[in-house]
Amino acid sequence: MLKASILFSAACLLAIGSYVMFKPDLSDLGFIPVVATNPETASEFRSLFAGSFLAYGYLLVRYIYSFSSVSIAQTIAYIMGFIAIGRLVSFFYEGLNSFGLFVFFGEVFLAIVLVMIHRKRKNEIPYS
Repeated sequence: MLKASILFSAACLLAIGSYVMFKPDLSDLGFIPVVATNPETASEFRSLFAGSFLAYGYLLVRYIYSFSSVSIAQTIAYIMGFIAIGRLVSFFYEGLNSFGLFVFFGEVFLAIVLVMIHRKRKNEIPYS
């Protein structure tokens, strides 16, 4: 019953995240009570809200079906990666802007650094 509840929650997060990320016009989201009237707001909403929801849904599914633990660095890297994907989608719908590009490169940089840290720690042998 608990697994089914988590999977239902993950499916809801994935559906809402996908709906918001790939909906061309964010001025009317239907059941989501937010209005994004300008391109900057739409870009942030698409990347942060939708990207986070997709990441959380993915992590919940992975939690249910994986027997290996996920490190904190890896978890944050997944979240930043999905947010960066949302930023790329927002570039397609809302266009490029200097702030968006700056933040996108920061998100990608952080995700890469976190993956590198995770791999480094994973390869270290504890001597205890």
